[in-house]
Amino acid sequence: MAKVITFINMKGGVGKTTLAVNVAYTLQKIENKKVLLIDMDPQMNATQYSLHLDQTEKILNNRDLSIYKFLSPEYKTNSVISDIQKEDNLDFILKSADGFDIIPSSLDIMKLHLAVTPFKLSQYIKEYLSSKYDVIIIDCPPTVSEYTKISLLASDSYVVPMKADPFAIFGLPILEEYIDDTIRKDFNHKINLIGIIMNMVVPNKVLYKKHSASLKEKWGTKILPTELRQWEGIAKAIENEDPYNRYILNLNNEESIEQIKNITKQIRQKGEI
Repeated sequence: MAKVITFINMKGGVGKTTLAVNVAYTLQKIENKKVLLIDMDPQMNATQYSLHLDQTEKILNNRDLSIYKFLSPEYKTNSVISDIQKEDNLDFILKSADGFDIIPSSLDIMKLHLAVTPFKLSQYIKEYLSSKYDVIIIDCPPTVSEYTKISLLASDSYVVPMKADPFAIFGLPILEEYIDDTIRKDFNHKINLIGIIMNMVVPNKVLYKKHSASLKEKWGTKILPTELRQWEGIAKAIENEDPYNRYILNLNNEESIEQIKNITKQIRQKGEI
């Protein structure tokens, strides 16, 4: 049965999607795990990162090639095998470039009333996806919303990518309070924090030294040992036409490659994957 991990932060611009996609890729290529990435963000960033442009354009023209297909009211998850549940009709599960499977997002999921069926994603994962993968990674939008709620309710654990700036740090206890009060208590759902990943790190900056020290003092062992240093090549690689050349493992920077390998290994160990 797959371990399900949500990548989440209330603050945008912390490199959450970049980490989610690259951890998914590294788990498959280096750790030899069968991986599914689910894009739960209507902005479709993980989808655009992982797929060719023509694939993304097809999704924009046909929302049934995305997670919308089984989250929509037209689809009822039950024990009856319908057309959507047949192996030859899982056309919303796409293959990323040289790596993991992905269920893309769609702008149209903004039209869905997900509060009515908060366990729909969880139920679908358990019944139809969990047995096919070792790990399922869910990439959420940078806000507390129905998208994050159904993702966390479908997950065994979560990871918090973090940038050492005051706004990102301010949101961390608010996120923890939401997960504790809403997900654990109100919904009685067990979910564990794998860890906080320090991302886009510039070690010599005064802000980093100040806020990283504060984070380490408060969160201690919850911060994973390996940080991902900021390197311009990671941001530039997203513009590459070939998704294969967007992944950190395939870039010409040994330091970044070693860091993403170590971060992925630490997630695998702490997440018991």
